Amino acid sequence: MDTSLTDRDTDAGLRIRSAAVLLFARQGYAATSIRDLARAVNLTNAGIYHHVSSKEALLADLMRAGHRGLIDATARVLDRVEQPSDRLALLIASLTAIHARSPLTTRVMDGELRSLTPGSTAHDEIIALRDEYEDHWRRALADGVGQGVFRVADQKLSRLALMSMCTGTSEWYRPDGDSSLEQVCAEFVAIGLAAVRAPARPTASADLSLLPDFPWEPPDA
Repeated sequence: MDTSLTDRDTDAGLRIRSAAVLLFARQGYAATSIRDLARAVNLTNAGIYHHVSSKEALLADLMRAGHRGLIDATARVLDRVEQPSDRLALLIASLTAIHARSPLTTRVMDGELRSLTPGSTAHDEIIALRDEYEDHWRRALADGVGQGVFRVADQKLSRLALMSMCTGTSEWYRPDGDSSLEQVCAEFVAIGLAAVRAPARPTASADLSLLPDFPWEPPDA
């Protein structure tokens, strides 16, 4: 376990979030206990409960903050961009980059919705946030088809396929790999636009400085 998680000079709440992201992503929420979290940050169980009301509340807090960060960043990236090809290109590049730069946080965001109690306020809130983000993709594809610049037989399947391509970088991308993040984003944009049969390359490129940094994402995880 990263020794920074036990550093008493670092805010305990941040250390607990970092440990939770690390453990939830690596071994799953269900297999992680409060005792595991306490051991990771060198606190007692009571010490954990001083900062979080429950394990599920901690998960919901991480997922809520992650989705809001994604939504806010996407709004910045798409600001005043109108052409469907440009919007789709920016959506592909930004989602790819966020998953590559914050792999553990995004794995928890993408994979642990099932761990929230169905019908709970937190569960419904996270679904609403997820849908709010995915609406950007729905509108971009629908506008492209409506304007005749995309040729797509099934918009839902196309959206799911493209988003899965982007989110997969949380599993395999490494900063010291053969391709830079910018190269990966550019290649995925080319693949995505070819998939919807867009006739021209987009003029917009994603400014990765606009994307969120999650302070609890463990470094070099």
